[in-house]
Amino acid sequence: MVKAPFPGVSVAVAQNGRIIYAQGFGVADRATGAAVEPGTRFPIGSITKPLTCLSVLQLADKGKIDMGAPIGRYLPDLPAPSRDVPVRNLMEHSSGIINYLENKEFPYNKPVGLSRQDLLGYFAAKPLRFAPGSRFDYSNSNTYLLGLLIEAVSGRSYDRYVQAHIFEPFGMTESDFGQRPDRAKGYTTRAGVYRDGTAYDWLVPFSAGAVVSNTTDLVRFADGLFGAKTPAQVRSAALSGDKLSDGTPNIYMKGCLIEGQLDGVRKYSHPGAIFGFTSHLAHYPDEGLTVVVLANTHGENFPALTIEQAVARAFLGLPDPDQRARPFDAAEAGWISGAYDITNRRMGFDRFWVSVEGDALALSFGPPGSGAPKTLLIRLGDGRYVSSADPAQLFHFSRNADGSVWLELNYYEGVVPMRKAG
Repeated sequence: MVKAPFPGVSVAVAQNGRIIYAQGFGVADRATGAAVEPGTRFPIGSITKPLTCLSVLQLADKGKIDMGAPIGRYLPDLPAPSRDVPVRNLMEHSSGIINYLENKEFPYNKPVGLSRQDLLGYFAAKPLRFAPGSRFDYSNSNTYLLGLLIEAVSGRSYDRYVQAHIFEPFGMTESDFGQRPDRAKGYTTRAGVYRDGTAYDWLVPFSAGAVVSNTTDLVRFADGLFGAKTPAQVRSAALSGDKLSDGTPNIYMKGCLIEGQLDGVRKYSHPGAIFGFTSHLAHYPDEGLTVVVLANTHGENFPALTIEQAVARAFLGLPDPDQRARPFDAAEAGWISGAYDITNRRMGFDRFWVSVEGDALALSFGPPGSGAPKTLLIRLGDGRYVSSADPAQLFHFSRNADGSVWLELNYYEGVVPMRKAG
């Protein structure tokens, strides 16, 4: 908490649906000093997405949605090119539709008073980044459209559908869409200074990130999804995914979950971040273990994922990774240094730079001389590095016989392949 820092954190761990650890740390409100309790509610951001995708899969199981059909079949007023994208590509973030949060015209600092037409205007008619199915590109626009799809085929508002088909049957009594005022206060950090998180209307993140919940309810969600309350065929669909058009695997499944592993232990997970809050939900199916971490700051701190991994290691009996710094290797740094471009998997950025800073390598999202902040990388040996700011961000550089340099970046549980430019 000090290193991040986080004002407050709530953690819960469950074994086969039974909570075996639940604890709050720090404060839910810096002004009042109100403590974080195990039941403290937090906006969970993009952990909303698995609830949205489960809703779509429930409706598909009833024959109301064809995941291979274009979304325009159900939303006839949606403009091209978005209307022609198959539903399955929206679920797997392989649609090519731009993320409305990346549109420079989107009022990120004042996300209030926006109609649905306003939101659609930021992405629906914009050119696709790529042909659907050819690449992975995480985009809130995909899941926003899925919320509209749920409304169109169910005849109910998105929030009422989720309330009736997920919250109530799963026993999630403390979850809603921000209608209740009793929740932690969110903060952002810059240069170590806290600022209040930006106020927003829940209909802006909508089905991509609007749920407010607590760790106990999210344990119930995981138990409901992976247990008997979800039909086997629906769960199987949630844990399935399509390969990209070049035959490489996608890192995102139809259940809006990332399939990954922690030191060889299988896991399904999803992170969240929204206007002053970060979160992480992970389920380790072979051990029946669920870990939930909710925190009330978003900015310079490392994400809740990093805490989740440390907690999971403790309960799984896994040793901490060896991240002792090895001596600087000038020759290795020479062939690593340069600009790196994403290939067929994108997580919100297209390029970053690695440069030599004294006796270390540093990463930045701007070229040398641009003034972009730099993060030092700790050398682990054999082309492997870890971020000095976040021990969950791992980098593995390799050089081929033809001189080309590639990077496998472990980022939010998925492997993002990158190529050195030039």
